[in-house]
Amino acid sequence: MLPEKEDIIRILNNIKDIETEMSVLDLGLIKSIDYVEGEQKLLINVDFRKRTPSCRFCMPIAWLEQRKIMDELVEEFLLYKGITKVEFVDR
Repeated sequence: MLPEKEDIIRILNNIKDIETEMSVLDLGLIKSIDYVEGEQKLLINVDFRKRTPSCRFCMPIAWLEQRKIMDELVEEFLLYKGITKVEFVDR
């Protein structure tokens, strides 16, 4: 069973940025979520540009946080029957 709109909103509200404690939904990090039925794949369009620091020494920390957010999204969405793969795109 695929997640309903309310489930998706709940997931996006529950996953927080560690620095600000704001949800990925409130931060506008998720631009869209699409489902590819034939591949049972979820495509999540992310935009981390707003959250990427210009300081080159801070970037590795930001990358770790971005990876954490993506890992949490994968973990949550793979709980749903009908989703076997989660991919991230930046369009």
